[in-house]
Order: sequence, then C-alpha cells, then structure tokens
Amino acid sequence: MRLTKFIPVAVMAALAAMSCNPVEEIKPATEVAGTYTGWSKAEFQYSPTPMVSDAQTLTVTAEEGGETVAVSYTSDTWGTFTVTGAAVTESDGTYTVTGSGKTVMGMSADSQSEYDCTLSATVKSTEDFTFTFDIPAVMGGLKITVQPGEAPASLVLSGTYTGTLNMSVMGSAMDPVENATMVLDVADDGKTVLTISSFGMGMMTLEDITVDVTLTESADGTYALAAESIDTMAGDINVTGSLAGTVAADGSKLTVSAEIKPGAMPMTINVEFEGSK
Repeated sequence: MRLTKFIPVAVMAALAAMSCNPVEEIKPATEVAGTYTGWSKAEFQYSPTPMVSDAQTLTVTAEEGGETVAVSYTSDTWGTFTVTGAAVTESDGTYTVTGSGKTVMGMSADSQSEYDCTLSATVKSTEDFTFTFDIPAVMGGLKITVQPGEAPASLVLSGTYTGTLNMSVMGSAMDPVENATMVLDVADDGKTVLTISSFGMGMMTLEDITVDVTLTESADGTYALAAESIDTMAGDINVTGSLAGTVAADGSKLTVSAEIKPGAMPMTINVEFEGSK
C-alpha cells in the first residue's frame, strides 16, 4: 500500500499538536535579569581623574509581565540607586535598558538626600555589560558607570594625594607642611610619573618636581614606587637624588621617602610624605 495519501493527514496532525502547545515567547526583561559584578567609575566636572571602586554588585529583576525591569545598585561610596519600570529592547543579541529612578546619597546617614537619576545600559551577558547612571544635580553632573572585571591600575592609583610632608637637613627637622600634595599619574601603557608639589620656604623653596618612577605590584596587592636616580628640573634648578614609596592596593594612600639635592647645594634634603586621596 502506498503511504503518500497519508502524509497530508500526518502534517495536519503535527500542526494541530503545535497549535495546542504554542512556543513560549521569551521576554527581553527575563533575559537580562540577574546579578552583575564588576567595578565602577565615577566622573564629575570637579575632578580630572575618575574615582573608581572595585567589587561592585548590581541586581536586575524582571517585573510582572516581563516587559520591564527593576535595577538596584548600592555603591559603598556614592549611595543607593533604584530604577523601576526600565524598558528593555533587543537587537542582534544585545539588550538595551533605559529608565529613570532615584538615588539616595550623602556624606553621612544624617545628611542623605534623594536625587533624580537616569539609567542607560547595554547587556550581552553577565560578563559583558555597561550600566551608566546619570545624576545631573550632584557635583555639577555625576556619571557612574558599572562594568565587568577589575578596575585598571591606571585609574585606581592615579590622582592627587594630600597629607603631611616632613623635611630635614643633616638631621635637623623643619616644620611639617600640612595639606601638601603629590600627584601620581599612571598611564595605560605603564609609564608612571610622580609630581612632588612645590615645598620649602623663602630661598629654600623648590617648584614642582616631576619624576619618572617604576611601579611594581607586590604579593599583598600593594604597589611599590621607586626612582633610583633622579635627574630632573624644579623650575630652573636641577634636582638629583632618589625616592621610594608605596601605594595602597585600592589607591587610597601614598607614602614616599626621598633624598633630594637641589643644584649645587652640598647637603641632601630628606623628604617624608604620607597622604591619601
């Protein structure tokens, strides 16, 4: 017996079965729901160097209906961000999340205030994402971006460190300089420059001293600075000497110990500095 006449019947039966068991629609909101971990970068007009934080966690939850999501992020530096009803769209495997919400931030628990914020994000996976919060009313416009991985050393360590600078000559100590600054600039290519801001008094005042230093990560995560042979200029004065120092793993503290000899001065100036960002 030929089976040809039975094929249409089989096809109809398969179509009927499919109509009874429709393919479940995948909602974009459910695809981006999850926990995202990485580092954050905070940019604002009052600082040329972004502030960074490692070990950040952000949560995305699909809301009822599966069309929108809620985004929750608590920064150990900037406060709590809450966005609800954020829209999710998809194109070529990349999801876009946009919405608005509130952030609560302040210098202390007693001084916290609520501000409007907007969210824009792109998500490919929990390993490939960018979430950006904009808070226009804070610090002349604050933008915080959360992305995967660990913050690069060029951003973690770079910045201005403020603290106390002590000087001595042949064991004779001078008055400490409070609110002294040193600027550390770590480039993406690994080149590191330390600028010792102008210090001294009267005829003994030196202009800014800029020194190329080596930067080495230690086993405990801290970084060691070194310049074994300084030969640079402070204004019109040639400065020679050496320095060594350490930077905390999170870039929060800097210590420097230097021996500096300005021009033809027969004696060395010993410099000790400890500061924080």
